Amino acid sequence: MAKQKRWTRILEELKNSENISVNELINILNVSPATIRRDLQEMEDLKMISRYHGGAKINENQYVEPSMIIKSESNSDKKKKIAIAAARLVHDNQMIYIDAGTSTYEMIKYISAKNITVVTAGIPHVSLLSEKGFNTIILGGIARWSTQAITGKQALKQLEDYYFDACFVGTNAIHERIGFTTSNEMEASTKQLAITHSKNAYILADSSKFNKLCPVQFAKLNEATIICDEIKDFDLSLIKYICTES
Repeated sequence: MAKQKRWTRILEELKNSENISVNELINILNVSPATIRRDLQEMEDLKMISRYHGGAKINENQYVEPSMIIKSESNSDKKKKIAIAAARLVHDNQMIYIDAGTSTYEMIKYISAKNITVVTAGIPHVSLLSEKGFNTIILGGIARWSTQAITGKQALKQLEDYYFDACFVGTNAIHERIGFTTSNEMEASTKQLAITHSKNAYILADSSKFNKLCPVQFAKLNEATIICDEIKDFDLSLIKYICTES
């Protein structure tokens, strides 16, 4: 089992219980004690978990992905400002990618550019794009209902054919050493490919996403510009950013 999958499973187990023993993880993951101890050491170094003798527990500030419904109700004022700033970066006649997520959904409301084509993996985004009258291409694939996103090999294969003037992507976490991360491998692959195929890549993230870490990296810090409300306790020399509160 690949390390990213092991880390994802470890976090899933820890989200369902206060702590877990090394022996339990060995049985669940069917790997050697040395592998588990190495994983837990690396995860602790990255502040994802805290180890104790014979086991581990999740850090209290570690990101746990809520459903899109819950996300839409949190930090709504900040997300609106971020959405407006992102929408201003869309220009007439462009082809853009809009990721699944609440901030990218909000962004659509404020786009005033004409004759644009939008490719999206966001399920609820489609009706809003239709209301705005934008040319819209919907990725096909597997529906991940918790995040209302289309994922899978079919979505990636389709996305391979497109190149964008700009992409607007959501993230679960931003870490100084690791970069942009999320909790699902297939969603990470979609985000990564969209960024690779874009002239300009933007990450929409409110301040709660900084100094957090999820198991799956999809981009390095220098691969995209962050659109955010404010940044605290983060090395600004590492990132390109547009801050709505500045």
